[in-house]
Amino acid sequence: MIGRTASSVLQGDRVINIRVKADPSHLGTIETLKALPIRKPDGQVIQLSQVVDITEEAGQLEIRREDLRQDVAVTARLEGRDLGSAMAEIKKIMSTDSSIPPGTIEYGGLYQQQQESFRNLLVVMLMAIFLVFTVLLAEFRSFYQPLAIVLGAILALFGTVLALFLTKTSLNVVSILGSIIGIGIVAKNGILMLDYAGHLQAQGMPWAEALVRSGRRRLRPVLMTSLAAALGMLPLAYGIGTGAEMLKPLAIAVIGALTISVLLSLIATPTFFYLLIKGRNQKQPAD
Repeated sequence: MIGRTASSVLQGDRVINIRVKADPSHLGTIETLKALPIRKPDGQVIQLSQVVDITEEAGQLEIRREDLRQDVAVTARLEGRDLGSAMAEIKKIMSTDSSIPPGTIEYGGLYQQQQESFRNLLVVMLMAIFLVFTVLLAEFRSFYQPLAIVLGAILALFGTVLALFLTKTSLNVVSILGSIIGIGIVAKNGILMLDYAGHLQAQGMPWAEALVRSGRRRLRPVLMTSLAAALGMLPLAYGIGTGAEMLKPLAIAVIGALTISVLLSLIATPTFFYLLIKGRNQKQPAD
């Protein structure tokens, strides 16, 4: 146990504070604390009560209220584990305590801020997907290409989740930002893929052959952009540099999305698009 600053010593031109550290086993009662042995500079062992006066004071009483209800704040500091798993364990323990009336516990502090940030980022992600879809509608003037691109981009979240799971990185605000960046990169690769396929189809080529040829043609640009972005994120993912630890989850999330983006851009997105086109062609004769 570390107490308050007891005194200070002057060493050179610096004032160094002295803190008193005691073994918790000697802090059961005041008497055991008084009998705590300490060693003098000459090697002689004396009791703590011979050099200090020990007094016991009552704690300050304070009644807090919120919304006309009495409020008792319980705070803690986490070390060596993430906030999400700790809160899940706390909620599980508190839910099994039948002596606490329901609705009397509120979780605040950093956990409340984290939940609000998650909700805000979820709204941002949905708005980003909607805006990307709107821009693609204006570019392709059809629902099929934008829908296939957005579906392929959303699947990039699986790569992000897998990367966070393999690296045992917690899902937080920074990693969610990285997943949003990964969605944008995957969407960009899908645009390159379907745009060239559209040019080939306009020249009279069937959609199936146009998509295959577009995949071969766009393979190199997709690999180059994805590999360059992933390699650029590697120093952050390894935590190299000042402040890199804070951005490490973002880099891992982006690398996970980029790793799976090659398959999504060259396989998943064209497959979605071809299935949509094939379904449209099958409905036309029935109409």
